[in-house]
Amino acid sequence: RGVYDDPEDPGAINHFQALSAALSATVGLGNIGGVALAIALGGPGAVFWMWVTGFLGMSIKLTEVTLSMLYRNTDDPDNPHGGPMWVASKALARQNLPRLGHAIGVIFCVCLLVSTATGGNMFQAWNVGELTQEYFAVPSWITGIVLAVIVGSVIIGGIKRIGKVTATLVPFMVVLYLLACAYVLTVNVGEIPSMFVLIVKSAFAPTEAAGAFIGGTAASAFLFGLKRAVFSNEAGQGSSPIAHSAAKTDEPVREGIVAGLEPFIDTIVVCTLTALIILSTGIWNRAPDVELGLPLEPVATAAGWQFPELGAPGDDYFQGERVTLIVTAH
Repeated sequence: RGVYDDPEDPGAINHFQALSAALSATVGLGNIGGVALAIALGGPGAVFWMWVTGFLGMSIKLTEVTLSMLYRNTDDPDNPHGGPMWVASKALARQNLPRLGHAIGVIFCVCLLVSTATGGNMFQAWNVGELTQEYFAVPSWITGIVLAVIVGSVIIGGIKRIGKVTATLVPFMVVLYLLACAYVLTVNVGEIPSMFVLIVKSAFAPTEAAGAFIGGTAASAFLFGLKRAVFSNEAGQGSSPIAHSAAKTDEPVREGIVAGLEPFIDTIVVCTLTALIILSTGIWNRAPDVELGLPLEPVATAAGWQFPELGAPGDDYFQGERVTLIVTAH
């Protein structure tokens, strides 16, 4: 909670603010849309492999944050800098490989910028814009501008302002989501034990599926569970250590232990609640949104293969509904 921090230790924010800043980037879209995608593509068994990845991710987070704390730059005690780029640069310099360490640090920074700008920000801003436009009739570009102004005003204030804002918003955000989950799970409490059994069984055996559900093999469960868990908690990605490097402490491992809580909160707790909601309500294996009710015979045309039964391209056959057509070739 930051209550026992020593004011003489180097750093700009307390442990709780560092944890909140890191969680603000992980608790969110990956815990909701990511879990839904993992179940849709890999089946209920994907949740089991998300648990495994989250459990092991706690060790990864502890290690990467501890290393970043050991090698962080504290020339300015009130504004320290750290992260994998500093670890690579300083550690390899000790091995008489300063150029290699500098090159690896630069490559990491470029890759991290691309990752945070696309998967971290553009993907989430696009989802928020789409939802506000669909449900509240607010144009997505207006939502984007509002988000940019709010986020920019926080980021420009530096790590201290980021820490204060996230320490206020993140607990409220998580508690609100947990309360909503608790309500839904209370209504479907009788389904929860069987859902845990389904998750474990589906992790090692094929799942019978119908309707809108796609995945079903154990390999799909492992693959998509692993991918969505890493996207959710960012263990090993290297972004979290940058936030934790600003923490006020002189004990690197202490901050590493704090960081180890992130995959537990993010993947073990929040993702599990999301998965139980999706499974207990039956929405994961729902009926198709549109029933064709007729055989489709593809016809080769100059423009490519088309289905005359669906009409010409541009015809509003499905009345504006989004449809994914899965064609199996024999």
